[in-house]
Amino acid sequence: MAQTDSTFDVTLEENVPVPMRDGTILRADVYRPDAPGEFPVLLCRTPYNKSPHGLSEGLAARGYIAVVQDVRGRYASDGEFRPGFYRGDTYDAADGYDTVEWSARLPGSTGKVGTFGNSYNGWTQWELAPTRPPSLKTMYASGIAANLLDRELSAVLRLGRVLWWSVNTLAPDLRLRAGKTAEPITTEEAQRIWEEQDRSKWLWFLPLLDIPDHVLSDVAPHFRYWLEDHTLDHFGFLQKHQDVNVPVLSVTGWYDQQIGTIKHFTGMTANGMTQPARENQKLIVGPWTHTAVDLHRTVGSVDFGPKAVRDYYAISDAWFRAWLKDDPSGIADWPPIQLFVMGANTWRGENEWPLARTQYTDFFFHSGGEANTPFGDGLLSREAPTDEPPDEYSYDPRDPVMTLYTGPGQQEPHDQSALAHRQDILSYATQPLEKPLEVTGPITVTLWAASSARDTDFVVKLMDVWPNGFTQELCHGIVRARYRDSYTEPTLIEPDAVYQYTIQVNPTSNLFREGHQIRVDVSSSDFPNFDRNHNTGLNDYADATLITARQTIFHDHSRPSHLTLPVIP
Repeated sequence: MAQTDSTFDVTLEENVPVPMRDGTILRADVYRPDAPGEFPVLLCRTPYNKSPHGLSEGLAARGYIAVVQDVRGRYASDGEFRPGFYRGDTYDAADGYDTVEWSARLPGSTGKVGTFGNSYNGWTQWELAPTRPPSLKTMYASGIAANLLDRELSAVLRLGRVLWWSVNTLAPDLRLRAGKTAEPITTEEAQRIWEEQDRSKWLWFLPLLDIPDHVLSDVAPHFRYWLEDHTLDHFGFLQKHQDVNVPVLSVTGWYDQQIGTIKHFTGMTANGMTQPARENQKLIVGPWTHTAVDLHRTVGSVDFGPKAVRDYYAISDAWFRAWLKDDPSGIADWPPIQLFVMGANTWRGENEWPLARTQYTDFFFHSGGEANTPFGDGLLSREAPTDEPPDEYSYDPRDPVMTLYTGPGQQEPHDQSALAHRQDILSYATQPLEKPLEVTGPITVTLWAASSARDTDFVVKLMDVWPNGFTQELCHGIVRARYRDSYTEPTLIEPDAVYQYTIQVNPTSNLFREGHQIRVDVSSSDFPNFDRNHNTGLNDYADATLITARQTIFHDHSRPSHLTLPVIP
């Protein structure tokens, strides 16, 4: 294979059989430095087709044996595929253990194994980690939440991402394996049909449980299982951290829909199995979206400057060299946390999360009852309200507020001014700031609200409004009314009764610069990022009925709706 920018030429062994303990054969591609000597092994287990795999080639060029394996039931590997995002009973813990130990015995291996990968490829790492294979020495797991419900916020389905992923990524290979060659059997063909022929119509299909079988093929049973049982944390990693005994590098981005990756760091530092494991956790959070390698400066419509750029291979080599080659020099000066402060567009080292010096500060909603659109009279300030009229809007699920993000359902910062005309969005903004204000950490919105419906949603978005009018969404949160108190024991609301909702908003780190405004938007939809609440109180996934809800947001002395920001002095 061609010489890369790094030290070694690389050779490739394709479809090497890897026997599992139950006799099932999985297959892996093995990338090797074309040089004498022994090298540690880096393993990635993936459902996304191991061949070709540029990451593995790039890592092998830096002096590692890189193994990339199709998980059970995908592409070249035998057996039944059980997707981990839909159910807890997968094979991946045992298969991961067996593959780590098989990798350690490869000719030319030092016997030390590290794992790497993003998203599902991060999930496979955390599945095997609690089994503690003796040869596993470290992990680089990125873009995977520790708790599934930190991804499906308030147990609301991330429809745009989950359906796109199921139709265009999972289904084609399963069709091919089942011999259904009259339908799309490659991801490229499936995506072309989604974009050009179907034009994303399945996102609008009702009820979701009745999406035709040919759309999802053999993924259909898993998708329906997920719709019927999506309020439980099937990941369970927060409980499994106590059984993990290796150093882990966790990486995510402020625009990653798996920003819950942060809880792997906090969970392991508090509950990891051993003191060395607890003391050797690292976290990197950049201004990126859900990506493994493209750690660029421009994300969506925002250029975060040259410091935002990071070299994936340099990070990987420094981490794995420390734990697999006994050379810690590359990470010796790494603080526990490296976070990128947007707005300031610079990196900063921190020791804990949330930051110990955080000053949680309330910003209260105010208006004269006309906060609809950014051109209304909505105000955000530190002064508590007295007697003020509430704000109202109608939420029609036939005309939801549309998400501004990528076609495959990934978050990016785009100018929210495109939604400024909508009367079903309430906007509360500060006056232009006289001096910069940094917000870094977890965020909540406390909302006093009533609805004419038996069930509905409330969505909040935190914005940085630039002096030129560009409106940068920083993060968002949602509450489904029936889950306001419990995911497992939902209760409907009484129409027109006032309830207090606490909405967990994804964390961020942003310097609101002088002249900028802090704004929070309140609506009842963010589609298709989240599925639509039908406002009926019925099973939205089984029933197609849609009704309009009249929503009322209160901000007075006894019902002071407010945003709580983690201000950093």
